[in-house]
Amino acid sequence: MTTSSHANPSINRIDLLLILFVTLAWGFNYSVMKFVVSSYPPATFRAITFFFGLIFMGLYVLYRRESFAVPRQEQALVLKISIFNMLLWHTGLILSLTLLSAGRAAIVGYTMPVWALLASALVYKARLTARAVVGVVLALAATYLLAVDEIQAFTGQPLGLVFILSAAIFWGIGNAMIKHSPLSISTSVLNFWSLAISCVLGSGIAVATEVSAWRWPSAIEWAGVFYNSLIAFALGYVAWFTVARKLSAVTSGLSIMLVPVIAVFGGAFWLSEAITWEDLLALALILAAMAAVMLPGKRTA
Repeated sequence: MTTSSHANPSINRIDLLLILFVTLAWGFNYSVMKFVVSSYPPATFRAITFFFGLIFMGLYVLYRRESFAVPRQEQALVLKISIFNMLLWHTGLILSLTLLSAGRAAIVGYTMPVWALLASALVYKARLTARAVVGVVLALAATYLLAVDEIQAFTGQPLGLVFILSAAIFWGIGNAMIKHSPLSISTSVLNFWSLAISCVLGSGIAVATEVSAWRWPSAIEWAGVFYNSLIAFALGYVAWFTVARKLSAVTSGLSIMLVPVIAVFGGAFWLSEAITWEDLLALALILAAMAAVMLPGKRTA
């Protein structure tokens, strides 16, 4: 998710409602996904949501009367961004939810801004500030804390942490590509092609790994599919990009930081997931890490 560097201070009531919608939609989505993949094949669920998300995003591009064309010189970059920023992120996330609570997946998943900053420094030689180093240390500390607790727990699933941490790192790499390789296509067109590529590749993963477990989703599982593809993917991204150009760095950073908080307490409320002191401490560390790398410091004269 990228925002314009020139924020418009005139944020109205509709903009605030859009921010609230995005935060709640993405926060509660962790509980929705966790509920569905507890009984439905995860890769198949992800492929289906890619497909419907693609349809909804395509309709939005048509509504905006934008061109679907991607310049030849940008096609390879769009492919790489799609694989890292969409396919690997969402696939790793959904696999982690088969092993972890929704809250823990969200906590580790939202280390992604830290990895985006680190990827920018390592791959694109961007300046690595002291605040960035602090963010990396805090993110790793939170992940280590949860990993130790998962290993020590009788039913611990440290592999789930591997899935979600890898997904967050992949997202960070993809986001660094977006920031350091400007594209001429709009964000909505980029999201359309990212969903299209992920739909094809994700369907291949589902065929290769879960075809024997395929079945028609139940009504409640279909509800989860449409929540994920329509609310979280299509409407969530459209709402975010509609208002993001008006947001200051502080506002956009704080709105995203609320997502893992809602995921943690949403999982406790909707799925009766236990919240341990490790979860709360890890959440605090992740919020501090996000603040360190996303919120602007003092401006120099």
